[in-house]
Amino acid sequence: MTDHFKDVRGRANNLSVEVRKGRWQFFCSSKWPTFNVGWPPEGTFDLPTIHRVRSVISRPKMGHLDQLPYIITWQDLVEDPPSWLKPFLAPLPPEPKPILALQGTKKKSLAQPSAPLYPVLQGGTEEELIFPPPYNPSRMPEEHHPPLPGEAAAVPRAGGGKAPGGSPPFTRQRAQREQSASVADSTILPLRDTGPPDVEGNQPHHCWPFATSDLYNWKAQNPKFSEKPAGLIDLLDSVLFTHQPTWDDCQQLLQVLFTTEERERILNEARKLVPGADGNPTTNQAQIDASFPLTRPQWDFNTAEGKERLRVYRQTLMGALRMAARKPTNLAKVGNVQQGKDESPAAFLERIMEAFRTYTPMDPEAPESKAAVIMAFVNQSAIDIRRKLQKIDRLGGKSLQDLLVVAEKVYNNREPPEDKQARAVAAASSKQTRDLARILLATTADSPEERDHRLRQLADDARKGKGTTKRGKQRLQKDQCSHCKEIGHWARDCPKRAGGKGSKTDRVKFLELDELSD
Repeated sequence: MTDHFKDVRGRANNLSVEVRKGRWQFFCSSKWPTFNVGWPPEGTFDLPTIHRVRSVISRPKMGHLDQLPYIITWQDLVEDPPSWLKPFLAPLPPEPKPILALQGTKKKSLAQPSAPLYPVLQGGTEEELIFPPPYNPSRMPEEHHPPLPGEAAAVPRAGGGKAPGGSPPFTRQRAQREQSASVADSTILPLRDTGPPDVEGNQPHHCWPFATSDLYNWKAQNPKFSEKPAGLIDLLDSVLFTHQPTWDDCQQLLQVLFTTEERERILNEARKLVPGADGNPTTNQAQIDASFPLTRPQWDFNTAEGKERLRVYRQTLMGALRMAARKPTNLAKVGNVQQGKDESPAAFLERIMEAFRTYTPMDPEAPESKAAVIMAFVNQSAIDIRRKLQKIDRLGGKSLQDLLVVAEKVYNNREPPEDKQARAVAAASSKQTRDLARILLATTADSPEERDHRLRQLADDARKGKGTTKRGKQRLQKDQCSHCKEIGHWARDCPKRAGGKGSKTDRVKFLELDELSD
């Protein structure tokens, strides 16, 4: 959608809301996957998933009303798709055709069946031939027993409905097409429930590896870990929580998403964070090798012990990702984060908090870090927002959300650049009009001498940057008398003024004459 964001913004304007490209990408890839309603980081066109995200956003008091315009626009695009979006949407299931039984054509229809008796396997790519997609157990002609509950949804259909009776044979390409059309990425989890629990209450699982396309889409849509680690950290936090990958799946994620140096750094940090019996990091090498092995372990994910081993492994891996993302403490890097000219306060606050996570050991969301984050947000904001925030009484007692509301108000009330430019042009035009009026007034003088004097005075004023007052009077120089217009004294010391004190030189001469007369 980002390639056609102009159309997306136009659709939002038709809905009387406003959306921005940066926040559109941020909400889709980082925020909505954390709601745990099935939203993938790449986004989805599945309407039930969109409705679940919208219900979370619209919750009273606990919702995220700033994200509501974005999910409303997304839903409207899916319900009424433009031409460039239609090829990416799942096709609606075809309606079953009515069967008309005619006696005259009965023998002919028996002689020429409308569809082959067995499924026709059409040719596909080499990858499809080597790694065929799973077939729907309910459609396999060899099996006649009822499918298990988990296997009934092995290949989800677009729209969630059952296959119509008149649908074409279930070929390899059709299975791949229906699987890719139903969702944008792998919503089929690597560990998926299959069948009822056993006698001990353990739920059997089936391992479904990640699709290669999903892995490389995640890599392409997120920045490098060494540059901006937050993107991959948020992605893996969501993937490890919702998909519950096995040890092999975790190695596949590390192999595709990280460089060799980054993988080594993450694994080294992870082995420092392996929890011991008391929950704190242990130094027992045997326990470290058992909890975070570097070679494939024999963990059965269908047993309680294997599930607990995988849970500890994933938890340790996420902690190692956050530790490997930290750089040496450098408060100057945090101070260099300045609000951009057109950057919203919310995006600026997010950059500050990310700088704290990257360049300091502080957690910006912790209560003890509140004062430092507030000071950085206030002092490094744009000048108009900074002035407004500094005038708030008891600034230290305010929360970040309170300051963000004030900053957003100042940001939204800014004068548009077009209006500012128009005002500057109007001021320049007004000054030019005044100058032309002065020249015209000078040329209408009665005598040539007075006209030359006025024009010469205008030229001198223009050269010195001086002018006249609003009433047309001549501006005085710094040491010019306003009474006699001479240079060297002010009006209060003017000797030509009635009752004036005169200059200091005149007063000295007057005293000398008095002394001589005495």
